[in-house]
Amino acid sequence: MPSLFPLVMIMGAVDAFARTIVTITRNPKLLLIPLVISIILSPISAYLVNEMPMFEGIPELQEGDNESIIFEEHGAFSEEMLNELADFFKLLMVFMVVSLLLQALSEYAVIKGALIAEEGREYSLVDLIYEGIMHVFHVFLVVLIVGIVSFAIILVPIFVFGLLFLVSGGNPAFVLLIFLVELPLALLVVGAGSMAVPIYVLNNSIVASLRCFSLAFKNKLSTVAFGALLTLSIFFLLAVPASFVGLLFLGRTDFMANLIANLLQAPFQALIQTLTAVGGLMLYLELSKKEKEELLELEF
Repeated sequence: MPSLFPLVMIMGAVDAFARTIVTITRNPKLLLIPLVISIILSPISAYLVNEMPMFEGIPELQEGDNESIIFEEHGAFSEEMLNELADFFKLLMVFMVVSLLLQALSEYAVIKGALIAEEGREYSLVDLIYEGIMHVFHVFLVVLIVGIVSFAIILVPIFVFGLLFLVSGGNPAFVLLIFLVELPLALLVVGAGSMAVPIYVLNNSIVASLRCFSLAFKNKLSTVAFGALLTLSIFFLLAVPASFVGLLFLGRTDFMANLIANLLQAPFQALIQTLTAVGGLMLYLELSKKEKEELLELEF
């Protein structure tokens, strides 16, 4: 029986992922909110890509013989170029914040819709959007906090093994150890992070959302397996549109090409957002059910 334990744990992740696919298939209108948001953001994203400073004609860097002297006297970039770069990054930061807020709204709405669907009740997209707006800043904060904690968790083994690598005089074994530790840890963090917002939606508590990490570490195999399934799915959903969009607009960098490329990718981005949101919910429900069953077994 103990030898079957890892398989049982992995099957829990597979069941959660299968439930995710079934829920999305039965409720395709859950895709509409992230799809609309992706379409809204497409022209802004295309504009930013089109306006990205390229600095192609820097005369100082084309000289060769006098490069070091010119760099000392005038700098690698002119004041105009630096101002242009600063303005671009200001726009980029505003776009990123707006994008994250809209995605937070979408994630809350999708999870709430999936929960209502699980109960067999009907839901209105307008009501889901309204609830998403009411909780958007809380979800944004949850994502931010969980992101910082996840980054810290991933950084710890890199720091430890990196230090040992330096102390050992560059022993390549520590580079291999970093890879062997980081890969499952990254997948664990992906699985854990996907549960954070669903926990917030169910408990209406930012503090409660951090329980995703303790639940993930208690169910490491299930969370890593789910993280792997989710990561592979996201990679596939990103690779498919990237391949045909790249061939379609090969060599073109104008606004219209970027806009059409973004619009073609919007359905895939909506599917990724829905898959992550509903998947995190299903994983949490699966692990919570398992936790309750274990408690009942202890009581009897």
